[in-house]
Amino acid sequence: MVIRMDTLYTEYDKNKKKFDDDFKDCSDFLMRETVICGEKGFFCVMDGLIDSLQLSQLIMSPILERDISFHDNQDLQNKIKLSVVNSLEMKEATTFKDCYFFLMSGFCVFVLDGCNKALVFGIQGWAKRSIDEPTNESNVKGAKECFIEALNDNKALLRKRLKTHHLKFKQIKLGSAADTPVVIAYIDNRADQELVREIEHRLKGANLNTVVDYGEILPFMDTDIKSFFSCVGNTERPDVAVSKLLEGRIVIMIEGTPFAIYLPYLFSDNFQSVDDYDSPPFHSGFIRVLKYFSFVISIFLPGIYVAVGTFHQELIPTNLLYTIASEEITTPFSLTTEAIILLVLYEIMREAGIRLPKAIGHAVSIIGGIIIGETTVTAGLIGAPMLVIIAMTAISSYVVYPLYESVSILRFLFIIFGGMFGMYGIILGAGVVFINICSLNPFGVPLSSPISPLDRHSLGDIFYRETWLKLSKRKVRVNKLRGADIDTGKKG
Repeated sequence: MVIRMDTLYTEYDKNKKKFDDDFKDCSDFLMRETVICGEKGFFCVMDGLIDSLQLSQLIMSPILERDISFHDNQDLQNKIKLSVVNSLEMKEATTFKDCYFFLMSGFCVFVLDGCNKALVFGIQGWAKRSIDEPTNESNVKGAKECFIEALNDNKALLRKRLKTHHLKFKQIKLGSAADTPVVIAYIDNRADQELVREIEHRLKGANLNTVVDYGEILPFMDTDIKSFFSCVGNTERPDVAVSKLLEGRIVIMIEGTPFAIYLPYLFSDNFQSVDDYDSPPFHSGFIRVLKYFSFVISIFLPGIYVAVGTFHQELIPTNLLYTIASEEITTPFSLTTEAIILLVLYEIMREAGIRLPKAIGHAVSIIGGIIIGETTVTAGLIGAPMLVIIAMTAISSYVVYPLYESVSILRFLFIIFGGMFGMYGIILGAGVVFINICSLNPFGVPLSSPISPLDRHSLGDIFYRETWLKLSKRKVRVNKLRGADIDTGKKG
């Protein structure tokens, strides 16, 4: 089906022929020709996207049963629009492309003879998933709602939490082959308007055929600097999105995906969760320190073990050194090779467990426990201390799950650095990683802020959490952390 930017004709036959030709062999396209007060017209909808009862009661019955006096066809259309139809959501379309977009968004399109614009009425009624509990960002004490694939429902989830006219939903269409509705949400008296314009500019500059999922627009929002860490956050929780909006950030929602992305993104966001704000400050602070510690372990522990065991045995206590040596002397591989083999096997089983059907997914854990936990050690292929190190690393990487993709690759690199250069390679590699994090600054707000550059007023919610008596007095705005101007020359 070829969609052109042709405007509607005033001639009824031409408009009908264009619709018939473009929707040829589309079994879900429904058209009803009718005569209204002696003038020809037609209704058209897409089957499965509309509520048939609303179509009958709010649109077709009032139009077909009403006797309307009019001067010309344009006057008839205006009276239908203003005083006949009962639908609240009503728009006008002047091009065929606009008509098709509304059709595929659950609207009824009404075309009247002698008019070069169509009336479109919102009667959406497609099947959708109900609002359920979050699956990727689980919590103990927080709300139990998550975004779904329906864009209007996602907007409503934000609106019911932020009952203010300052919450804006700017909707645009992306995609050269098929339009996809995308919403830019922000609070106009908190967000930086320059940032809103820059994000809209980057979205409109994305040269995509269509947008199927949020991952397709991430490269256009992210930094140009090569890094293992993304500068774009995502969440499936409306309460998290609301908290980001209140900090002056921008939330982007896409039709068809249950995740919202938000900008600017801070590295410290990875170590915060909803439960932090429902628990006592001393416990929240302990959990956050634990998350930072787990992040360090998940990246550096295998590499440090390989480096110390290969080059710096003097750093290991004597009794522990004897234990490690007695285990490793019977294995045919070096520490570096053992660590890489175990991590590769772990990643294979993790990926298999994710992709397999739930009914047989548990078999992977059983097989993995037999292969890695028992057989490899008994056969003398892998030393037991290395198995303990990899197990600790794997568990620690799940504590800060948003960073899992980055951690899974970095720990391989640090194993290689430790096996080749010892602790010197680990320290040098760590310096490169931290410098890279501090250099990311896609929207003028450094990814590493407020730690670097240091902002003491914003540290009350980073490594620990202050009480709500203090947090309620803070005026947190993410644009106050800006370390440079927004780079407006990126990607279009």
